Amino acid sequence: MDGPSILLPLCTRCLRLLSVVLVARVLAAAGCAPECNCSQFLTNCTGRQLRHFPAAIPLSTRQLILADNNISSLPALDLNYLGGLLHLDFSSNSLAEIPPSSLLNLQVLVYLDLSHNQLRKITHLTFRYLTNIIVLKASRNKELSFIDSRAFSANHKLQEIDISGNGLTFIDAGMLETLPHLRSVRLSGNPWTCNCNTQTLTSWMKLNRRIIPDAANVTCTFPSPLQGVLVVEAADKLFSLCRSKRQLKLREVLYFCLIGPGLFSASIILNLTFSLLMAHFNRFKKKELKRYRKLRRAISFKYSKRSNVITQEITAKANTNMSVCRGTECNQ
Repeated sequence: MDGPSILLPLCTRCLRLLSVVLVARVLAAAGCAPECNCSQFLTNCTGRQLRHFPAAIPLSTRQLILADNNISSLPALDLNYLGGLLHLDFSSNSLAEIPPSSLLNLQVLVYLDLSHNQLRKITHLTFRYLTNIIVLKASRNKELSFIDSRAFSANHKLQEIDISGNGLTFIDAGMLETLPHLRSVRLSGNPWTCNCNTQTLTSWMKLNRRIIPDAANVTCTFPSPLQGVLVVEAADKLFSLCRSKRQLKLREVLYFCLIGPGLFSASIILNLTFSLLMAHFNRFKKKELKRYRKLRRAISFKYSKRSNVITQEITAKANTNMSVCRGTECNQ
């Protein structure tokens, strides 16, 4: 028996099994989970101490409430069967992250509540497929300390955002500026940092105070001199402080760009001049040493020749004296 004839029955069995699973899923979804209360478009599973996502949610559900449970993760597929879901309340659970695949098919969702969970971060993929989201609540996630600057790049219809009561010290004001329909953003209860690096954010808060309902409670936590000061008030202080720092940095830039290279060039010229002087001095020294050695040899040769002459003169004089002496003795 050849290969294709063996694989054909096997594939047929797999397709039958898959169809049975899908039919069972649809039939289960047509009913209502025993932990929930279901009406025509509402499925309410509030406060049932659920640890996992309910297995049977009616496909006709438009509003799903799963608040006050202990669910720690979103299913990868179950939510995607609810393609017509408009309202999802997942508040007061134990979610630590939101897999983007779990929200892949919720493209008509307009309301999402993730408050009172354990979220740590919101990336640029978290809400990528929620292109019609209008209200987003992610407050009271004490461990939420990071929101990507592109987190809302696909959510142009956002009107209300609640990120109060988290662990945020900074967010990019640019991600809020790109939301044309934004009319409310809650920011209180976060340990905001107020310095020159966050000046853009504090300035944005001051200019858009009218859409920050809790602006009177948005305060600085860092640095300590500004602790407890309203962010909208700190914006003025930061403006003058950061301007003076920018001027100081400008002077530093001028120093390093103008004075620094000048000093460097001067040092190079001085080193080059010193090297040339040393080379000239060494040549002069060698030349003088050569002349000294030549003069010394000349003097040595002269005096060595002179000593021979003197010796000859002394010898001649002695011989003369001896001759004279002998002549005198002879006469006597």
